[in-house]
Amino acid sequence: MTVVASELQSDQRLLARRKRADRERSEVRVRVLRSARHILREGSMFDLSIKSLASDVGVSRQTIYRHFPSVQDVFRALSDEVIADVYSNLPDLPFDDPSYISAFVDVAVKTFCADSQVVRVLVLTSAIGRATGDWVQIDPEQVLRAALTEMPVAYRPISPDPKVAARVLITYFRGALYGWAAGFLTDSEFEQEVRKAGLLVVK
Repeated sequence: MTVVASELQSDQRLLARRKRADRERSEVRVRVLRSARHILREGSMFDLSIKSLASDVGVSRQTIYRHFPSVQDVFRALSDEVIADVYSNLPDLPFDDPSYISAFVDVAVKTFCADSQVVRVLVLTSAIGRATGDWVQIDPEQVLRAALTEMPVAYRPISPDPKVAARVLITYFRGALYGWAAGFLTDSEFEQEVRKAGLLVVK
């Protein structure tokens, strides 16, 4: 009986240690990403390094490497957070509702402009990552194509084909997005251009 009780206590202590270690790992990861955003707001993508993160967070470089094997992984994690934010706030409307695209644009613009200094850098670094073939993200074109497929043809003036309509919207959106990320458009100009894209597709 004593042996069983002792083993149970040992298991409970082990479980408690694991939970504490998991919580600490999660907290360090959050602090690293918060620090990365701070560095990007204060400087540029070239200022973000494992060394600068370790210094800003107050941990060793080895600790940073345990969470993020490279700076590219930090950029990817930040970018994934932005995309997840957009997708977790998609409009609670049926795809065939004509106002779905406008609501989708509202969510995207609000999310991107909420921390535009950081998101602009993430747009550029993710474009570089996709160009080199080592960056995979959710494609918003799939969501838009699904929405436009359900939408009555009368609301798709640019093309009765939902694939074409989605491609037009995404192409125009990406043009505005990269112009904004490079600093050629202000936040409000970016919003205007993205809304124009929606009007091209849905009337």
